[in-house]
Amino acid sequence: MSQTQPNLQSLRAKKARLGRQLGKNTYKICIYAIILLIAGAVILYVARHVQISYLLGSLSLAILMIAQWDRFDLDKLPVSTKSKDLTDILPGDVLALLSPDNEVTPQSVWHDLKNHWQVIFLTNHFLLPADSIEQMLSTNEADMATVWEEASRLSNLTETPNLEAGYIATALLLVTPSIQVSLTKLKLTQSDIENLVRWLGRGLDSMNAAKPYFGGIGRDWANGFTPQLNRFGRNVSLSIERQGAHFGALTTSPGVKAIKNSFSQGATAVALIGEGGSGKTSHVYALAQLLLEEKHDRNLEHRQIISLNPSVIISSATRQGELESIMLTLIHETAHAGHIILFLDDAQLFLASGLGSFDITRILLPVMQSKAIQIVLAMTPHDYQQLKANNSAFAGLLTPVVLQDMEEPDVLRVLEDTTNGLESRHKVLIAYEALKEAYRLSGRYEQDIAYPGKAIQLLEQSLTHTSNGVVTAQSVQEAIEQTRGVKVGGVAPIEADRLLNLEADIHKRMINQSRAVSVVSNALRRARAGVSNPKRPIGSFLFLGPTGVGKTELAKAVAATYFGSEQNMIRLDMSEYQQAEDVNRLLSNGQGETTSLIMAVRNQPFSVVLLDEIEKAHPNILNLLLQLLDEGQLTDIGGRTASFKDAILIATSNAGANSIREHIKQGEELENFEKPFIDELINGGLFRPELLNRFDDIVLFRPLKPEELLQVVGLMMQEVNRTLSTQNITVSLTPAASQKIVDVGNDPRLGARPMRRALQRAVEDTIADNILRGQANPGDAITLDVSDLRL
Repeated sequence: MSQTQPNLQSLRAKKARLGRQLGKNTYKICIYAIILLIAGAVILYVARHVQISYLLGSLSLAILMIAQWDRFDLDKLPVSTKSKDLTDILPGDVLALLSPDNEVTPQSVWHDLKNHWQVIFLTNHFLLPADSIEQMLSTNEADMATVWEEASRLSNLTETPNLEAGYIATALLLVTPSIQVSLTKLKLTQSDIENLVRWLGRGLDSMNAAKPYFGGIGRDWANGFTPQLNRFGRNVSLSIERQGAHFGALTTSPGVKAIKNSFSQGATAVALIGEGGSGKTSHVYALAQLLLEEKHDRNLEHRQIISLNPSVIISSATRQGELESIMLTLIHETAHAGHIILFLDDAQLFLASGLGSFDITRILLPVMQSKAIQIVLAMTPHDYQQLKANNSAFAGLLTPVVLQDMEEPDVLRVLEDTTNGLESRHKVLIAYEALKEAYRLSGRYEQDIAYPGKAIQLLEQSLTHTSNGVVTAQSVQEAIEQTRGVKVGGVAPIEADRLLNLEADIHKRMINQSRAVSVVSNALRRARAGVSNPKRPIGSFLFLGPTGVGKTELAKAVAATYFGSEQNMIRLDMSEYQQAEDVNRLLSNGQGETTSLIMAVRNQPFSVVLLDEIEKAHPNILNLLLQLLDEGQLTDIGGRTASFKDAILIATSNAGANSIREHIKQGEELENFEKPFIDELINGGLFRPELLNRFDDIVLFRPLKPEELLQVVGLMMQEVNRTLSTQNITVSLTPAASQKIVDVGNDPRLGARPMRRALQRAVEDTIADNILRGQANPGDAITLDVSDLRL
């Protein structure tokens, strides 16, 4: 640039200020005045007041000159794209706001521009306090040189020749170190800021673009009468033409370009293939927008896209053969019009037989072979593969266009364009942080649909969680918490206290095994605080030890204390998966498959996954565990992934139980023989080292001591009393009775399980008899001694 400051005393700057003072309605007022003057002149001329009539006519010409000057010079002050002079590059609305009476400093420029709509767009979507920013800006005029250079860079970034107000304001943020610190605290990066500038740039392009002429009513008359298409279809192109286009980011996407190129090169039918949520419908709408504006390809000019509604067509057919008749009429009208592209959304409904669908391939096949019509069929990869397998002749006529997974920048651009419509319809402000959070959390918690659909869906759900009309990252988190039942927001003090005291809560349900409880509790705290690897399960543990020592009980306790209920546990007995073909049972995507691990996790992603007796599973299943522990996901037999990233994986094994008992009997502590014990398991071929290395922790459980077994009896009695609470009866044991149950039920090989059976015989059978005999009544508090026990 040839100068470091604009000349605010130049003729162009003065024109800009004059145009602002006159206001936006000056041209309209002048036109109204001209009309009135001309009307008055005509009336006076007829009334033979010729001189006054000429005077009014002259006055109207003068006002017309003023109106033209205002409209084409003051209001649309031209910008020189060749000049390097700041005064020539700055748009008129910016020059008009910059005060000529003050030095041009970063602080003064922000003060002058902060009420400009572009700056408000910037500060609102970043939730920035405009007045606070002003106080942090420099008052040194020399610092503006860097600001102009940065604004110029942002202008080039958006391929805009003007130094718009939004670019200048953004430049002020980026070159001020103290503001950069504040932006960092708000978790905003330079990439985020540049994304918002591009968003603003796309909006400016849309505002400044001349509205295209689509051909008008004469075009539609020339293309024939289509009453059935009007009845059973939706004219996508006409909707866009009337309501405006909002598919800016998608119109340049690879998918839309591929469909357009296919038709341009003579394709008759395009199969648009993508998972649910990948934007198949939006891509076709974006294509419709492009075709309306097409002026270079005569084969595509003035093409209209009409989407057919299968449910309306099916419900309208009341007689046998009427469906075929309707479809033949629709195809005939399409072929006769010559300018229509049919769009079959959810194309499987048109290509299969069964409830809610009908097969029109027999009708379409000869039409497509003759190239009489053009058609787009949207379908999932699974549906496309089925079509190829069942009807290869029809599938062979389709040109496949596969929608690839969108990367984060592309998804955010789609979200930005979607936000424009959402803000307008719902009268809310959607902060940029909400878009980022919708992308992040939808990727983590929504597995059934693809981007960008799942991010848009979550953003829409967040609209009911506004704060003073603003949708923030917290709004998105609240939407996830409400729909998914999982905590993703900041940790409240009550929850933090509960997390910090997890060990105490778990020990209310189980006795000892302090190391195991501590290891699991630490993993849960890491996950909730957001410092664990988000691409793996919350925690993965291998519990080793004798039976009946609390391995399964700890899994239940974790489900209850962390996920809220013991019901949040998926439990599989791996002794039932000892054959190679059992892998398919685990990975089945069938809705009725009760032994499918995939389906269980999809239905209940926030849970403890307990794999009992893991050593008994087939080696192929153990290989699956390697992928699960590494990537936090598994792929079902249909090729779709299921996420385990919000689950806690616990595998249990009794392997080496005798060795653990021997070490404990000799007085050794678990920590002292843990590593050599694991080496023994590896050397003995019970577990592969690559599997053990993928667990977050391997935890040894030791046999319970006699005094600990007494505490277990106490926990079991609490369960008995919870059951009897509905009858308002309580039962307690004398110390001697509790000791007797331990003596009878204690089996070092089987742990605490035999004691549960002993307690059932000794206590539950006794109380049941007393209730039936009328010897135990509501309100009774019964104490059982040794003589009362049935052992």
